[in-house]
Amino acid sequence: MHRKLIKTPSRIFTRLGVMWKKRFGVVPMTEAIADMTAWFKTPLGESLLNEEQAFIKESTQCLFGYHLLQLSVKGDLDLVESSRISHKFALHPQSANNKRLSGITDFNHLPLSAESMDAVLLHHVLDFSQSPHHLLREVARVIIPRGHLIIVGFNPWSLWGTCAAAARFFTAKPRWRYQYLRIGRLLDWLTLVDMEPVEIYQGFYRPPFSHPKLIKYLHWLEPWGKRLHLPWGGFYIIVARKDHIALTPIKPTWKQYQPLPGLAVTRIVGRVFPTDKQQVIRFPFN
Repeated sequence: MHRKLIKTPSRIFTRLGVMWKKRFGVVPMTEAIADMTAWFKTPLGESLLNEEQAFIKESTQCLFGYHLLQLSVKGDLDLVESSRISHKFALHPQSANNKRLSGITDFNHLPLSAESMDAVLLHHVLDFSQSPHHLLREVARVIIPRGHLIIVGFNPWSLWGTCAAAARFFTAKPRWRYQYLRIGRLLDWLTLVDMEPVEIYQGFYRPPFSHPKLIKYLHWLEPWGKRLHLPWGGFYIIVARKDHIALTPIKPTWKQYQPLPGLAVTRIVGRVFPTDKQQVIRFPFN
């Protein structure tokens, strides 16, 4: 009877947690991609994307290397066109009309060798991932030492984040059901994967109103927010550098043994035990 009383509350809380995640939690990536692809074509989505592209252009112009990888929830975007890195390509779970798209893959299992990318751009991929910590480790794995990672995400401590939290109770659209990843939390995760933050940008200080006239009227908030470096921008961009230094093991050059002239050197393989057919010679002094 006592055990039943202990198990009953835990089962209730477990079921409530499952129901909460099913209604308000992050949806699978395929559903989020379909909804966000259509949402970025709306006036609000286009306005947000224009603000993000300006910051991405500024942060990628100072990066150098050979290979730059783009991972975005919207497969037909080309966010790294202004980068000076020669080889720029994108990977996505679904096919899309994008000249940078080089393959279809799962974000959690990148078909790339370790330490092969000079820079990686994550455009709202961590926001809509059901396992963002694992995805971050997978991306850090493919970045070379002293390589860079650019993370674009929604800021929960903003007008955008407040409206998104309220919108979850009135609509089940995946665009508002994303991970609430604070900047401080991401900085802690970056430390665990040997990444050091270099720069942090914030933008879109307007509330997420969908009406075009309101979006245009409230644009005056943007220059003031950037000028005063206000911490409640609708999105943030974190540029981090991998601090892990590549170590090349150097094998020691062992000096070969040089025997003295006239003396033979035999190689000792191991102990030799006499068998029945072998004769053991015993000396008197044994």
